[in-house]
Amino acid sequence: MRKSLPFRLLVLVSIFLSVLACSSEDGADGMNGRDGTDGVDGTDGTDGTNGLNSLITTVIEQPGVNCTNGGYRLDVGLDANGNGELETAEVESSEYLCNSDPTGFVYQSYVSLLSQANTGDPVTTIVENSLELSISWVRESEGIYLGTLDRSIDIGKTVIFYSTPSSHTGVRGELVGDNQVRLELQNGINVFADNFINLSFELREYE
Repeated sequence: MRKSLPFRLLVLVSIFLSVLACSSEDGADGMNGRDGTDGVDGTDGTDGTNGLNSLITTVIEQPGVNCTNGGYRLDVGLDANGNGELETAEVESSEYLCNSDPTGFVYQSYVSLLSQANTGDPVTTIVENSLELSISWVRESEGIYLGTLDRSIDIGKTVIFYSTPSSHTGVRGELVGDNQVRLELQNGINVFADNFINLSFELREYE
């Protein structure tokens, strides 16, 4: 009897659990309430517009009010029209890096007068040439001219100076590497123009 009791007890427990599992009183799982259900995903928002690129350009500053001995002007602004160039109307601020007093500094120079007509290349009249070099000028496009030196210069010790012809409203110049220089002549805001006479150009290399 003692050996069969645990077996009977196990059978009774199993039957009892089976009845509970099949009992009609065990209701079905309820559905999630209103607050428990996941909401419907919202629609994707439209893509925002691309931001504008910030540009910096360096321009030779002629001797004057901003820099007594000349120097450089750093223009900063946003590329509003997306053409990759910082135009005059896009400049938001400018800073000046001025040259120190050149008194006592030894230098050699190339000084010339440039004239240009129609679509021809600029013509050079040399005034002084202690640098003993030559510059060949070509017209790249209207109002924009590239001068190529016949030898390299030390760009870290070289500055350029130029005048604005009475026929134009402004000139911008820059050294392009160690053997080229570019001049841009404007007759109005961002209006490049040809035809000028006796633009004074100087390239000065300090020792």
